[in-house]
Amino acid sequence: TSGVTRPTSTGFPPAFAGRGAGRGTPAKSGVGEPHAGAITIRNTPPPPPTPPPPPASRRNAPAPNPFGRSPQFLAAVGSDGRLHMMYVSNGDEPNPAIAFLPANAHARGLAVFENTAYAATVNGCGGVADGVWALDIESKKVNQWKAANPVVGSFGYAVGPEGAIYVSSGSEIVELEERTLAQKSAHKAGGKLSSSPLVFDFKGRTLIAAVSADGKLVVADGASMGGPAVAESAAVAAPGTGALASWQDAAGTRWILAPTTNGIGAWKLVENGGSLAFETGWKSREMVSPLAPAIINGVVFAIAGGNRSARATVYALDGLTGKELWNSGNTITGMVRTGGLAGGGTRVYAGGTDGTQYAFGFPIEH
Repeated sequence: TSGVTRPTSTGFPPAFAGRGAGRGTPAKSGVGEPHAGAITIRNTPPPPPTPPPPPASRRNAPAPNPFGRSPQFLAAVGSDGRLHMMYVSNGDEPNPAIAFLPANAHARGLAVFENTAYAATVNGCGGVADGVWALDIESKKVNQWKAANPVVGSFGYAVGPEGAIYVSSGSEIVELEERTLAQKSAHKAGGKLSSSPLVFDFKGRTLIAAVSADGKLVVADGASMGGPAVAESAAVAAPGTGALASWQDAAGTRWILAPTTNGIGAWKLVENGGSLAFETGWKSREMVSPLAPAIINGVVFAIAGGNRSARATVYALDGLTGKELWNSGNTITGMVRTGGLAGGGTRVYAGGTDGTQYAFGFPIEH
């Protein structure tokens, strides 16, 4: 695969609260009012009672802690189709690689959750049919779903909050069961699709969006996949767009982002009279060959993939306005074509066509 992955969570991320992770309440001083002396434990009010746990669900499950004490693994698939699980700390591989995909398959979207690895095979490479594969890491059992039509999109598939797998195949968004990959349902779009599905929460509803081959944004309801689209835009994304991105701001507004022919476009999904529709939000500065962005703490990280006469550039944009906050300048020496952007552990990553991996972040303070 062109990318690597850490174990992940299927729960929806929380809405952006205007700040990054950290203290949930203001810091409290141990000093009292003037002339009143120090605050004593006796005079300190007791902490509020712990709220009861929410009902069992993975919709809002926390993501794995990248700084936890348990071993953290990085997963990758080799050209022989075997799954490698390496320690993040030093790259060591404590156990033998596990047979997963056929050799020389074109794999996309490698992800690991609930002790199961998933990947999509595309383009019929190595004589392997397009579809989705699931590997139980403990039992080493492999399941496969074979697509009737080509699997499209940059990421291969998407995962719902309860573990369902969604994949764009031909003109359908197909829903598969977790682990077994048995087909559950399918949404028939008006025409052929070009992007991987995007799963997001909208006022308690699980919605699935994709881009049609002519650039329209199409949204299906996860509770009624066989029904009509609940929202559809005009042709706004670049034809052939392979992936979408989404985030929800502190005001509860749901944003959908996609590459356009010369930049990044952002649209709001709004509800009027019980119907859903798209409203134009903002458009970024011009970019050469833009790829799907990533949103971290309300900041949109976008990448201009570049071409033979323009090197690739990473941009940080204000999620509400599209205003440029930062760019990588001339750091990347060539183009970026596959893999797009990835983020985690305070860094943003991009892989160049020359085999160089770039990491952008904050210097460590000592």
